Amino acid sequence: MLTSDQFNRTRRLALRIAGIELVERHRELLYRRGERLGVCGTSGFNNLLDAAEGGDYEAGQRIIRLITTKFTGFFRHPRQFEAAANASFKAAQQRGCARLWSAGTATGEEAYSLAISLLEFFKLDEPPVTILATDLDKAALNTAAKGEYGARALEALDPARRGRFFTQTGQHTWAINPVPRRFVEFGTLNLASDSWSVEGPFDVIFCRNVLMYLEECHRYSVLERMASLLRSEGLLVLDPSEHPGRAQHLFIAGPDAIYSRARALRRRP
Repeated sequence: MLTSDQFNRTRRLALRIAGIELVERHRELLYRRGERLGVCGTSGFNNLLDAAEGGDYEAGQRIIRLITTKFTGFFRHPRQFEAAANASFKAAQQRGCARLWSAGTATGEEAYSLAISLLEFFKLDEPPVTILATDLDKAALNTAAKGEYGARALEALDPARRGRFFTQTGQHTWAINPVPRRFVEFGTLNLASDSWSVEGPFDVIFCRNVLMYLEECHRYSVLERMASLLRSEGLLVLDPSEHPGRAQHLFIAGPDAIYSRARALRRRP
């Protein structure tokens, strides 16, 4: 188990590096993850903390892997992808192209699910869409760019989708095919940073299983900035367990945790 000093140092780093708020129940989880990442014993953990506090980039990335959850999969909450594809089709009809953003994409399943949904909805191999997929964990983005997944990640896919959009590369592994890869761009982005290398407007933003981990002020700031990057009719898609909270005045709630941008953006009183 982490000592109180180690846990408090990790909490400060999590908030500083990623805007993530850790509480006491995370202490044992961090210890187990540390063991899986090869951070062994008290001295090993202290060495990692020392390096991260000193600004070492690789140590910071290891802290990010320690404090972030990577559980994901293809087509979680399918109705959200249907709504995103429908909104993108309307946007492309109106303006010639639709732009989507998967924020906190982890290992890429969400972004590729969007790509597959768009291919199916548009019935074109080259639909007029772009998908930006970002995360603060470079190791996760490397996995996403490789596009190879095990059976667990693909368990929600029916055989027809798997056969059309994936190629089996091993006994229990499949790689995403070139067509859905074509219009997904991966990039590093820390939502808690002061500046984002992202330019709007977007027609759809997915930000699922991200807000729940952020400290409240960071959560509000992220949602405020995302609202400003959405088109007036754009959609923000959250996990059904999440809610805009203090930023709810910036959005209009719809079914399936899908929010429309409020017509007139107002700062919180």
